[in-house]
Amino acid sequence: MNIFLQSLDVVLQDGFMYSILAMGYYISYTILDFPDLTVEGTVLSGGITFGLLVRAGINPWLAMLAAFAVGFVCGALTGVLHVKLKIRPLLCGILVSTGLISVNLITTVVGMGGNFAGDGALSTIDVGRGVPTLIRTFPANLLPTDVGGFNLRKLLTFFVIALLFKLLLDGYLKTKNGLLLRAAGDNEKYVAMLAKNAGNSKILGLAIGNAYAAVSGALIVQSRGNVNQGMGVGMIVIGLASLIIGLSVFGRVRFMKPTTMVIIGSVIYQGCLGIALVLGVPSAYNKIIMAVLFTLALVFSSKVKKGGVKRA
Repeated sequence: MNIFLQSLDVVLQDGFMYSILAMGYYISYTILDFPDLTVEGTVLSGGITFGLLVRAGINPWLAMLAAFAVGFVCGALTGVLHVKLKIRPLLCGILVSTGLISVNLITTVVGMGGNFAGDGALSTIDVGRGVPTLIRTFPANLLPTDVGGFNLRKLLTFFVIALLFKLLLDGYLKTKNGLLLRAAGDNEKYVAMLAKNAGNSKILGLAIGNAYAAVSGALIVQSRGNVNQGMGVGMIVIGLASLIIGLSVFGRVRFMKPTTMVIIGSVIYQGCLGIALVLGVPSAYNKIIMAVLFTLALVFSSKVKKGGVKRA
């Protein structure tokens, strides 16, 4: 029973943590129909930004805001390459994420005083004990850690942050700019008829989507206790699989908002990975399991058409 509760605790924590990434992908992939590959770089950028700032004594909430801003800039750059320079979506993401490999490494090395872990080794940023994070500061530090096998402090912190970003996105999509963003994904000519620039809406949408990915990266750092240069690997699969599972399973539930579907989809995806671990599947097979789950999600999502669940 203890193993089950501990596994459930981890599944819920990871589900809420990665749901913010999936909500970002909801903007780029579902609303804008833009397969954005930038997120593997921006997740790491957000984690590095948060890790370096909290180690420097910056308030973790301000560090989260800084991570959001860094992701916003990365996403905007992808948008500019696509809208202004007419580069194809996939290539835009590849260009920016490739550039971020060097930027992230240099930022880490310089931020840690220029100390490499070794020739060719991955540089890391430690945010373990003694480093103020959201989980260790007010008001989260008022909560108990171990309650019935659950790390209540971390679980509720991640849940509240996921809920906050869900509500922010729901609210934004109801604004004038949010409606233009959704229209830009559906029909650019219609946006042009309104004397508005659909390209600018795309840039803004990609910026927000990557900002969400960066925030997810900041949470991952707090969960793992460190940042390394391989942290962003596989994030596209996690984000897309969570998104597609949520929209596929709950797409016909009219009273449920897409952001809610995405959060539940993220928990379901992490639950599938958790079941594999409980059954004793070696961790070396994690990426294979992720790929299989993603494939199944794509197969079962064939009926979910673009725009079918864009309601806010």
